[in-house]
Amino acid sequence: MNNHRRAVLQLLATGRITPPQAERLLIDRNDSQETLWAFAAAVAAACLAQLNLRQLPTQLAHTAHALLPGSLLCLQHALSLLTHLVGGVL
Repeated sequence: MNNHRRAVLQLLATGRITPPQAERLLIDRNDSQETLWAFAAAVAAACLAQLNLRQLPTQLAHTAHALLPGSLLCLQHALSLLTHLVGGVL
């Protein structure tokens, strides 16, 4: 149980607030959390919309080619196959 909910329930138990007030406080808190999650989802969707997913495998393959030593050549070939299957150019 989070701290906010616990505090509201303690206020209710001690009689400092009424049950309708406690309910209103809990609903307000849930609404603000839902708003935050909706905003985060919108930002994530906007960031994903900026990506060109068709070029992503090609970019990954070029990065792997630059970073991988010769002993990991098989991994480079696997990335090359993945790039070819998705439709990119290596």
